[in-house]
Amino acid sequence: MASGLGQAGRLAGRVAVVTGAGQGLGRAIAAALADEGAAVALLGRTESKVVDAAEELAGKGARVLALRCDVAERADAQAAVAATLAAFGGVDILVNNAQGGNNTVRIPTVDATDAELLESFETGPLGSVHMMQACFEALRDSGHGAVVNFGSGIGVRGAPGLLGYAMAKEAIGGLTKVTAIEWGRYGIRVNQVCPAAWSPAAEEYMKQSPERWELQRRQTPLRRLGDPYADIGRAIVSLVSDDMQYLTGATLMLDGGQILLR
Repeated sequence: MASGLGQAGRLAGRVAVVTGAGQGLGRAIAAALADEGAAVALLGRTESKVVDAAEELAGKGARVLALRCDVAERADAQAAVAATLAAFGGVDILVNNAQGGNNTVRIPTVDATDAELLESFETGPLGSVHMMQACFEALRDSGHGAVVNFGSGIGVRGAPGLLGYAMAKEAIGGLTKVTAIEWGRYGIRVNQVCPAAWSPAAEEYMKQSPERWELQRRQTPLRRLGDPYADIGRAIVSLVSDDMQYLTGATLMLDGGQILLR
């Protein structure tokens, strides 16, 4: 991983909050932000996972905070942000990566239950709303506030059997557009990324459907899935840094070109 801890990084002096940071993309994004000098609060539903991730970063000299947080619960989100403010004095960057619901088992729409749909909505768009509301004042006061919400190519193009996940991810796109318009006057940028990268869910999907997985790989122009740190984490660093300070309300497809062929 690249160096950049301390004063040398593009994000030196800034504070980032990353949800779903105990594994997969969230963990890699937290590492990329820390490597560019940000203090990072790592949030996740499983405390042991975020503690492990935070300890790894702390061992490299990063300023980190591990917090158990279920973003579907408004009180959890508020408490996590309050703890971050107490520890670091502000919030400049919010990465809404957390998303519950099963996106590896395909269930026909006629069989989808309310419980399955609600889990996707509560942990995805509603959880993102909770975090954005809790962070709003700090982001407004930051002077360079930036929010990154996580959509999905499945939300953009659809996929059979993934009703709840696709609906929830499309809702995050709506949230991104509305808040980009509303919060621009405060200097807060809100963008969405739709990644295709290695994650625990991706590995499970490959094991369950190897033929479909290989087809997807061959239908990706770059012929590979993204690396969580190098391809996604570093892109997030650029997106929240001053390098892209005039971009807001946008959707960035970090998918190796998959969207072009589907």
